[in-house]
Amino acid sequence: MTDPNALLTGARLPEDEVRICTRLDLVTQWRRLAEELAAAKVRNTVDPRIAGGDVSDLAERMEALRAEVEASTVTMRVRALSPKAWNELAETHPPRPDDEEDARMTVNRATFLPVLVRASTYEPELTEETWAKLLDLGSGLLDVQQWRTWWRTCWNLNMRPVDLPFSVAGLLTTLDSGSESGSPEPSA
Repeated sequence: MTDPNALLTGARLPEDEVRICTRLDLVTQWRRLAEELAAAKVRNTVDPRIAGGDVSDLAERMEALRAEVEASTVTMRVRALSPKAWNELAETHPPRPDDEEDARMTVNRATFLPVLVRASTYEPELTEETWAKLLDLGSGLLDVQQWRTWWRTCWNLNMRPVDLPFSVAGLLTTLDSGSESGSPEPSA
């Protein structure tokens, strides 16, 4: 039998990753090309004589853009806070009066979430200047969705109930996913 003391003293907090793309303009271009590729494939199916080399040209351009997107993406590694650190942080950011979302989350979202993200992100090591720019939500470094993904990931690591896996059967029923274009969408 496994020693419960050894298990408990070796416990680790949950971790996750958040990918921050610094070139969302390229992601938009990639998606536009994906639409063009889908249309070219339809044209090719209807009448292969009018499609020309559009399909392979578009696919090559998409792959080049995907590589640029990947090169301009930073992976942030985040970890849940200890209960003590979470409570201390939450206590210093009480909900604003008359703010329903703050009351629901039990913290002042405007001040708590940037501090939570910074306290939870342990890799890569960033300079004070970079942190200041990233957490200045008016700077334009992050779009709304990237910011939401980052803070929600940090929030969920601390607040989501832990569902322990009980069966491998669930893994066997996952849906196959993929992109219509034949090229994986940039992950940002």
